[in-house]
Amino acid sequence: MPSLPTPAGGTLWYAESGPADGRPLLLLHAALQTHESMAPLAEELAPLGLRLIAVDLPGHGRSAHAGPLTIRTMADAVAGLIERLGLDRPLAAGYSLGGIVGIELALRGLVSGLVVLASRIQPAGDARATFAPEAIRRRSPLWARQLAEKHTVTPWEALATALGEELASWPGFDPQALAALSVPVLVVQGDRDQMVP
Repeated sequence: MPSLPTPAGGTLWYAESGPADGRPLLLLHAALQTHESMAPLAEELAPLGLRLIAVDLPGHGRSAHAGPLTIRTMADAVAGLIERLGLDRPLAAGYSLGGIVGIELALRGLVSGLVVLASRIQPAGDARATFAPEAIRRRSPLWARQLAEKHTVTPWEALATALGEELASWPGFDPQALAALSVPVLVVQGDRDQMVP
């Protein structure tokens, strides 16, 4: 898995699959996940001949992060990847946190189309409680152990705490800016989603 330096001084690890000359599609995972969580989607998309680029967002998996972990710094890191790989406005598909990062990239004019899966556009006031490490351990001890195995650079507890703080204080997106997006956006939301109702 190759990596690139980020503007904040960390590293961004990513995995590629599909033909090098295929239309590029960024796969952006959810909070506390890694690029591996996008593997089932990548398998389904493989027959389309796309160049799939799945990242470990800053602070996740193998990607190190320096400084505050914010939506903006995560988008900055992915924007740096787009530039370093010479991608001309790739497509992006983001799940939950990855969708938020994808929207930020779209607002910057860096993607040509976007799929957003179960992502917020407004603040999550309950994020501190949701992402509190002790709450995660209580809800799912198995998941807590898996998080420790997947997040090899940033301890998952520090990552969860930072994400809870960021998502609770994040102001959300300006509805007028979202309405002004000129690229195709597909929003996928489940009516029984308990994380993003």
